[in-house]
Amino acid sequence: MTVSEKLMAELKGLRRGRGLHAPNLERQVGPVLRQLCGISEGSGAETIRDRVRSWVLKATEHFPEDLRVVTITSLGMNPDVQPVFLAERVEWLAKLLDRDARTVRRRMDAGLTRLVEAAVGVEEEEIDYGDPWRVQHFEALLRLDGPTPVCTERRTIVATREGVDHILWSISLPKAGEGPVGLDVKVLQGAVLSKMERPSPRRFQLRLQLPHTLDAGQAHSFSLEMCVPLGQPMPPTYVFWPERPCDRFDLVVRFHPDRLPRMVWRVSDVFHRDADELEPGPEQLSVDYAGEVYTSFFRPRPGRGHGVQWKP
Repeated sequence: MTVSEKLMAELKGLRRGRGLHAPNLERQVGPVLRQLCGISEGSGAETIRDRVRSWVLKATEHFPEDLRVVTITSLGMNPDVQPVFLAERVEWLAKLLDRDARTVRRRMDAGLTRLVEAAVGVEEEEIDYGDPWRVQHFEALLRLDGPTPVCTERRTIVATREGVDHILWSISLPKAGEGPVGLDVKVLQGAVLSKMERPSPRRFQLRLQLPHTLDAGQAHSFSLEMCVPLGQPMPPTYVFWPERPCDRFDLVVRFHPDRLPRMVWRVSDVFHRDADELEPGPEQLSVDYAGEVYTSFFRPRPGRGHGVQWKP
């Protein structure tokens, strides 16, 4: 059984009966969900309840509203729903959505499928990446409210073996016009840029020397600032292509108040060709009062694209 299948089985088991409010919850939350939510052995039911609730609410934050309501209700997490047992929750949703019970149960399954997709980007039990480090958290802030695009990226990595003293990180710029592309890179903290190479016209490879050697399991954070040269066009896209396992990716895009986009959409688990098309996807995002769009990805799949695109 794959990791995805195990997680789906655990989530379906969790939604039975009273859902997250089931007594003896520690016996019902399986190993995949425990690892995903950071639940240690010996954690009590209330701790488990809080960890699972936090993960589900975060993972469903950018679901379509109807699917988000169905998903959290199915797991017994909707504070507006009094029915205790699953059959009663199905009945409540059927009245809310004006659908029959069979349709509601299909939507519940669809919601759990989305949760699994958000959580399990790779079948890590079946793939040996052989990397000396993995990404625990990647945070990116793309600012489009100045004279030229500037992106601040903060990464927390975890060494998977002893003696990690440097890392290699690749950055690829999307194609914009026919001219050459440039990129100004500055290390803000946590590392020293010892070498920057250009394996291809649009790809840059950085060698970052760490301030100290990492032992296996040790975490370290560093930040970079990347600036597109003044006057160089940038296509309306920011997509992260993980080369190794990554636990979480958070992205904020801040637009200029006088140049707000007509449309913004979330890109998730796509191939390069699909990302290059710049066609609006089904997951539309809203720009808030500050001119910002936020989205998050849990375990984005290596080799696939995850991010945001927009129409100026």
